[in-house]
Amino acid sequence: MTISRPVRRLVVSILALAASCLPALAQAPGQGRESAVLEGVNMAVVMPVDLASSAANAECGLTEQLVNDSIQLTVQSAGLRTELLSQAQPFTTVTPGVYLIPTIATLRDSSSLCVTWLSLKAQSAHTLTLPSTQQRKTVQVLYWDRGMLLSTPRGSHAGAVAAGLRQLAADFGEQWRRDQR
Repeated sequence: MTISRPVRRLVVSILALAASCLPALAQAPGQGRESAVLEGVNMAVVMPVDLASSAANAECGLTEQLVNDSIQLTVQSAGLRTELLSQAQPFTTVTPGVYLIPTIATLRDSSSLCVTWLSLKAQSAHTLTLPSTQQRKTVQVLYWDRGMLLSTPRGSHAGAVAAGLRQLAADFGEQWRRDQR
C-alpha cells in the first residue's frame, strides 16, 4: 500500500504524540503500595498478535514467532511465569495472572521504509456486581500499557521491532518486580 507523504506525516505525528504522553502514566517512584497493581500476579499469558490485518507487517518481516519470543522470553527473564495462550492453563485464585496483549500496526511507503506502532498492555477480566442494578458484569482491568513508534528501512525493521518489543516487555517485567516488593 502506498501512502501519500502528507498522510504519512499526519499518522507519524499522531502516533508520536500518543507515545509522548505514555511516560506520564508510568508509576512515579516513591508512591505507596496502593499503586502496586501487579502485586500478587504470578503468571502472564501472551496473547496472539493479529499480523494479518496489514500486509505491511509481512512485507516488513514481522512474524508471530518474532513477537512471541521477544515478549515471552524477556518477561520470563524478569522472573514472572509466562506462557503463550495456546499453552496456558486457566487463571485461578492460586495462580492470579494477566494477559499480555501486543498490538502492532505497520505502514510501508514506496521508498521501502517501514513505520510501526507497537504497544504492550497487561489486563485481565473480572466479574463484579454493579451496586446500582445488582447485575453481574465482566469488566476489563488495565494494569499496564506502553507503546512506541519505530521507523526503519524494510531490511532492518524486524530486528528493530523485536528490540522494541523486548524493551516494552523489560519495562513490564521491571514494573512487575517493583510491585512484588
